[in-house]
Amino acid sequence: MINFARVARIAVVTAAGLSLATEVARAEDSEKLSALEIFDSALARFEANREALEKWQYCQTLTTQQVDSSGKIVAQGRWQSIVRPGDSGPLEYTSKQVEGKISFFEAGTEESETGRVAKAPAPKKKEENQVESAVEAVRKYNLRNRYNWIRLADGMTAGETAYVLSFAPKAKQNTSTREERFFGLLAGQMWVSQRDFTVLKAEGSLLAPCSLFWIVARVTTFRFTYQLEPATGDNRLLRRSRATAKTVVSFPFFKVRQQHWQTVDKYEARRARGSSLGTR
Repeated sequence: MINFARVARIAVVTAAGLSLATEVARAEDSEKLSALEIFDSALARFEANREALEKWQYCQTLTTQQVDSSGKIVAQGRWQSIVRPGDSGPLEYTSKQVEGKISFFEAGTEESETGRVAKAPAPKKKEENQVESAVEAVRKYNLRNRYNWIRLADGMTAGETAYVLSFAPKAKQNTSTREERFFGLLAGQMWVSQRDFTVLKAEGSLLAPCSLFWIVARVTTFRFTYQLEPATGDNRLLRRSRATAKTVVSFPFFKVRQQHWQTVDKYEARRARGSSLGTR
């Protein structure tokens, strides 16, 4: 089943690049670049940055709040982890704080105040690095070709001039799996740096409610945003970022409303597991 925090990560990776295409050489006249040429160049930059980041590690902080119909917080959690790009192992969590019970919609699982997940016994499977598996997911579902890409008027974000692209699902898609149904309803925009094709910003949302896990449950709201902070000096690789997501899952007699915030910071040279992060 899908963890919505992970879906947010997948959405961000989707905006960054979704195939193995090679980087398109810069055209002398950038006005001639098509939406897909810009997209493929952004993908190539994303892949190059992933390789360069394998010498580094960074801190990822996820905060989740579950609220009632009036907006009152009924449960919340905060998880900090060390991410090592290229490491296929699980994330190394450095802290977990949970108040109340937060639903994650993975076969009805909930995380309680103790930070443990309550669920029915199930066969144990290998835990994976969620960041790496998100990259695999966007390739598996061929999200690059699932959408129509349109180049909009150029814009500014993160202190840079950017190409602006919109994406919307193509008609008559294969939606035999819950993931395909979800991505087949997702649309949004992305901002790509005109300097080096780095994805500077992305946002998206569901076009219509989507049934994912059970016949009686539907995702009626999913919205995400991603923003890269301006580069400091000549360092364009080790940049802070933040992402948000809002989800509402409807059941016949109640709704589960959640808000998520994720930040990336504190880059440092790769260390062995169990080492503390610095303060960069």
